Amino acid sequence: MIIRMCVVCRERDNRDKMVRLQCKNREVLPFSGEGRSFYICKSCINSKKLDKIIQKICRIDKTSVKNIVTTIKEM
Repeated sequence: MIIRMCVVCRERDNRDKMVRLQCKNREVLPFSGEGRSFYICKSCINSKKLDKIIQKICRIDKTSVKNIVTTIKEM
């Protein structure tokens, strides 16, 4: 069992119960196996903090974040 930390709530859990994403070309994508990534627990996908966290991690503006967050919720 491998434990990872959610970037939103900072809770630690088994990585199988979390969503692993990465920023690539100012987009948030499912992890491709290369580069850096981050984890979000499934309970934080609907969190209000998610917008700000994604904006900081991926260095994107607020308008792009809303589209990205909707995509994450659909995953």
